Amino acid sequence: MERREAYIAMNLLPEIGPARLRILLEHFPDPRHALGAPVEKLQSIPRLGQRGAQILHDWERHCSLVQEIRRAEQSGVYLVTWEDSPYPAILKEIHDPPICLYVRGDLSALQNSSQTLAMVGSRFTTAYGESIAQSLASSAAQQGWIVVSGLARGIDTVCHRSVVAAGGRTIAVLGSGLDRLYPPENVELCRSIVQHHGAVISEFPLGTSPDRQNFPQRNRIISGLSRGTLVIQASLKSGSLITAALASEQGRTVFAVPGRVDSPHMQGCHALLKDGARLVESFQDVLEEFSMLPSLADTRRRREESEHESMQRNTPIPLPLLEYRLWEAIGTAEIGIDDLVAELQMPVSAILGALLSLEIKQLIHQLPGKRVRRVQERHAIPQG
Repeated sequence: MERREAYIAMNLLPEIGPARLRILLEHFPDPRHALGAPVEKLQSIPRLGQRGAQILHDWERHCSLVQEIRRAEQSGVYLVTWEDSPYPAILKEIHDPPICLYVRGDLSALQNSSQTLAMVGSRFTTAYGESIAQSLASSAAQQGWIVVSGLARGIDTVCHRSVVAAGGRTIAVLGSGLDRLYPPENVELCRSIVQHHGAVISEFPLGTSPDRQNFPQRNRIISGLSRGTLVIQASLKSGSLITAALASEQGRTVFAVPGRVDSPHMQGCHALLKDGARLVESFQDVLEEFSMLPSLADTRRRREESEHESMQRNTPIPLPLLEYRLWEAIGTAEIGIDDLVAELQMPVSAILGALLSLEIKQLIHQLPGKRVRRVQERHAIPQG
């Protein structure tokens, strides 16, 4: 078992979430050693308890790791653990980052943390709210920002649609498994998000229903992926206020749109403004908030990161035989995954697994229509 497989398994287990995993890793730096460890040793770990210890000890009785990985491969879903390079660096900064992300779409959408903004709001909208959401989301897309939202009915849906229509990229964070899209009428919207190099993601395993308790949990990912959270329309009972509160706890900027003082649909936004949220009338207000010149230390750090990334791009990556054969077969042009299967005459599951590994190593991009291509300026050599 690889380390990343251990994380995937833990994400499948009941009662073993990000908070408990952090404690576990203090006692088991290698997550593989926690799975199947003696119950007595596990019970001594704070906050794990007898049931948690028993679940970890008998982990194979509570989940099927092989089946989950196979289902993900067959569904075109990437499994990204917090030790994999596509995992968003900005999300690691929060107190309880998800152990694993299920991703459908372009992995590179997760890595541009310098220009990500959450846009959220009520499921029950007015013409004013929808108009403002469309304007702000379109402007964000035109300025090259990635808009993060929750795919819910109402403001979330308007924001996602507006970004796609403007030719931008958006990330939809679900409160269910990727194979249990909710609301169901947004299935086509999800396809459009993926086709426009965005991503649809979830921390919940495949098959997870869109239960009510999942949505507050997913809200921390919406805010955690973003430099700031903009609430466009919200009543005092809107779930988007939970996202705003989480953003504040995570040290991110909270923005809110003002509206009519007598409108119950805007009372949540006005409450945020009273508590110190930044007032937004146009996307220029967001840009101005983030327009402060970087310090010399920031400039130096970014230059060093750029130089490091450049060196990484130019250093050939050693690959196992199957991955190298696959990388060679892809060549310099786009190619269909079905064509690769036919050419290499190997099981589909093996090909899909190798493609995922190549994507994680940033050697290839997956394209719409089950096609792939190499990443320019990246090179590979056979191991050994």
